[in-house]
Amino acid sequence: MARLDFDFHARPSRPGKLGIALALAGVVALGWAWSNLQAARATEAGLAMQIAALERTRPRAAVKPAARADAAAHTTQASIKAQLAYSWQPAFDALAAARSSKIALVSLDAVQAKSHMKLVAEARQLADAVKFIEVLQQQPGIKRAALTQHEVQADDAQKPVRFNLLLELGA
Repeated sequence: MARLDFDFHARPSRPGKLGIALALAGVVALGWAWSNLQAARATEAGLAMQIAALERTRPRAAVKPAARADAAAHTTQASIKAQLAYSWQPAFDALAAARSSKIALVSLDAVQAKSHMKLVAEARQLADAVKFIEVLQQQPGIKRAALTQHEVQADDAQKPVRFNLLLELGA
């Protein structure tokens, strides 16, 4: 009878040069697609800002103020109309583009008259909060992002950092 020699511990085969080249090409294509997606999001946010600015200026130029005896009523009506016409979408787009799994948004307070947003958020570390602020600063709908306060939550087991931001909206 012939002797059979079985190798039960075979060595794994290594990927060939073609496999490595295809993997590298896939990584490059993924990076290119990701950068195009980010550029498209930034363009969309910029266009939304321009549309919002046009919508704010167009009604004022098209509508002539009516002569009224009661100036207070007219002022109140104009204020309400401006509040209803204001578009927050560019600010929300900027927040969506800057979102991170390391940041939790706790509260948002918007002041339309000043074009400001006040955010309260939590981060795992202060470095994560600083990175989030830097990303927000680069968004087209944000004029300025400033850290106004931060504190470590000592009563929590993970000790997250709660921080307050002031965002100035606009181009």
